[in-house]
Amino acid sequence: MNTNKYIEFKKKRELGDILTDTFAFLRNEGKSLFSVLMKTCGIPFVLLLLASAYYTYASSNLFDPVSISNGDMFNSGAMLISLFLMLAALLAFYGLLFGSVLHYIKSYVTNNGIVDYESVTKGVKEDFGSILGLGVLSGIIIFFGFMLCVLPGIYLYVPMSLVFAILVFRNVSVSDSISESFQLVKNEWWITFATLFVLGIIIWVISMVFSIPALVYTFSKTFTAASEGTYADPSAMVDWVFIALNTISSAAQYALYVITAIASAFIYFNLNERKYSTGALEQIDSLGNNS
Repeated sequence: MNTNKYIEFKKKRELGDILTDTFAFLRNEGKSLFSVLMKTCGIPFVLLLLASAYYTYASSNLFDPVSISNGDMFNSGAMLISLFLMLAALLAFYGLLFGSVLHYIKSYVTNNGIVDYESVTKGVKEDFGSILGLGVLSGIIIFFGFMLCVLPGIYLYVPMSLVFAILVFRNVSVSDSISESFQLVKNEWWITFATLFVLGIIIWVISMVFSIPALVYTFSKTFTAASEGTYADPSAMVDWVFIALNTISSAAQYALYVITAIASAFIYFNLNERKYSTGALEQIDSLGNNS
């Protein structure tokens, strides 16, 4: 039985409360959640890291003066192939991660803090295809928003950040998840944007900590090459040490998506409560049944 203090999701929250409860939930449920993620996302995570390492190696030609002068940076196709593999692995990992976290929270809420691990894995398997499709469709929507102008892209990102939570918690279709996301953020766009913005800054700061070893190694190697007068080929900077450190940094950044997934659940329930007051109505009904 879970002895951690139960965190109520179905209630109104301010920005600070969402951030505080996000990290409180991660602290209380992190160990159990991590065990679930190892089963559902372990293999895709490893494949994503391998794809990221391969992309770092393949993209080193961008800094090779010989390749640039010959115009054959992309002739081998290695960079394009590595980019495709990395994006495909990222999409699979992203879908499984969000599906796992949100189904974990769904079970947590349904059973008042007790998680049914079998229902979590079952839900992830059932919704995986829909989550992948929703990820691709929402990504296209945001992409075209940024292509039109930066502001439409930012505007569309806010409702699109909630589509996975709506899909899982309401068990609706992909199209309904997208349409409902716009209804949910209506008149609440600014507070939702502010929450996502502050959360993004926090995650960026944390990820920068893990990037320090790669940055230190790059600066030290650049300084050494410049002092020895051997800084003629920037592609030489991309050696196996740099690739390893860069991959570790990427691993930390990908793992931090867990925080985003948890926060999206709190944001969803906050907006849902402000719109429909479902949590308050359920509490009233429970009091009536107990009386």
